[in-house]
Amino acid sequence: MPTPRVLISIEPGMYAEALAFSVRKHRPHAEVSLLDPSEDLAAEARRARPNLIVANKVPPEARAGACFWVEVAVPLGGGGAKALGAEISADGYSRSVANVSTADVLAALDRAEELLLGLGQP
Repeated sequence: MPTPRVLISIEPGMYAEALAFSVRKHRPHAEVSLLDPSEDLAAEARRARPNLIVANKVPPEARAGACFWVEVAVPLGGGGAKALGAEISADGYSRSVANVSTADVLAALDRAEELLLGLGQP
């Protein structure tokens, strides 16, 4: 059975680590990689060929390709906790969310996995 690959590159690093932990907990069969946002996300995406990218800035080639992605807004400092918006693109599942959650990321991963396994519409 193919293993879905997830590449996470978001700031702050604690968000990335918490999301990776949660994805691994809820989808233990997924291969989850963390990449520091200062590193070359486009090059790593070409090398690793993830099924889902979660990043603050998704590379244009990933947006145009078959990869599913979640582009998470960069949190602004000060004033306490704020809603964290995101754009989500997962084949037929595309939308903006005002307050992205782990459930949104898992839903995108589930859709990517369906297509990986040949269960979804191309």
